[in-house]
Amino acid sequence: MSGQPTDAELFARVLAKTHEYLDFPSVVGHETPFLDHLARDFEALGARVERPRNLCVAQLGDGPVYLAHIDRHGAITAGDGIPVYAAHAVKNEKYAESQTVSASFAEAVSKRYAGETIFAYDRKTGGRIAYGRITGAGLDARGRLALTLEGMIALTPGTPVAFARSLGPVEAGFVSGQLDNPVSAAALRVAAEFGLKGTVVFTAEEEIGRSAAHALSWFASSGQDRRDIVVLDTTPFDDSAAALAGAVILRRRDATASFNPDMVRRLEQAASTSDAPIIFKDSFIERENDARARRGQPLKSMGLTELGRIAAMSAGRCTGATLQIPTFNYHSNQESTTPRAITAFARTLLALE
Repeated sequence: MSGQPTDAELFARVLAKTHEYLDFPSVVGHETPFLDHLARDFEALGARVERPRNLCVAQLGDGPVYLAHIDRHGAITAGDGIPVYAAHAVKNEKYAESQTVSASFAEAVSKRYAGETIFAYDRKTGGRIAYGRITGAGLDARGRLALTLEGMIALTPGTPVAFARSLGPVEAGFVSGQLDNPVSAAALRVAAEFGLKGTVVFTAEEEIGRSAAHALSWFASSGQDRRDIVVLDTTPFDDSAAALAGAVILRRRDATASFNPDMVRRLEQAASTSDAPIIFKDSFIERENDARARRGQPLKSMGLTELGRIAAMSAGRCTGATLQIPTFNYHSNQESTTPRAITAFARTLLALE
């Protein structure tokens, strides 16, 4: 597509593409339908696309490696027909991690998702099987985080259950919905229409901490150690201030690793062209923790990122920088940001050199 879009056009395109991508279910551990759609969507642009297991890789010419996870929360039907919170089910059944669930976390999940419409889908094709509604969640006798559903038919074991909520309309200046992380995938696809160059890597299973290993397996198979990785995601704030400011969120490090300062500077320069405020999340947390320490409050974690895991697991051979959208109501189906923040995020992608 020739020329550069206006801010209004750029936001409209990213919003529309996010709506489209939310139509394709992608419960953690069962992301095949969405990964397959991403492959088709980037092939339509003329990209050379690979589909290794747990990945979709689109080659758009010489440039950085852009990486975004595409899995979402949901449930998996257990062998006894009980819908179990997917993040824990996949960890325990696929990777034998024997992870336990606390009563407080189960209560939080119940409050977060009660009343949500859900649907079961074919894990290979994404075809929808039946709809229902979540009435609650809790620990069952086997210690599993089980969802209670109404209106749902009996499901075959292994059937994934996805949230049906899409993005709501822009109301009071906010965009709300299941933003994590189809909005990043949408921004990459729209940026590619307007000339983005590089390699786009979409990863599965980030919500259970496995996506970094999937990405590193592709880097190893292609004989690449890359220090120009840009990881895209949403990032939580306690309130709406950063989103209302339309801020671009960068990092120099997370709790596990420091990032490539050269790539961080390149992203900072690109972000500065959007005239949006730039917040370094690590510095933001440090300042907040200084204030919390003075008040005698517990300190906040520096946070974990997909890039931090990649850098730590590769002993720094693969690293780069992060580009994030500020949100609040994180890890819910009402995660919220603003048109300004989405536009600045996409504009930074287009300005990166």
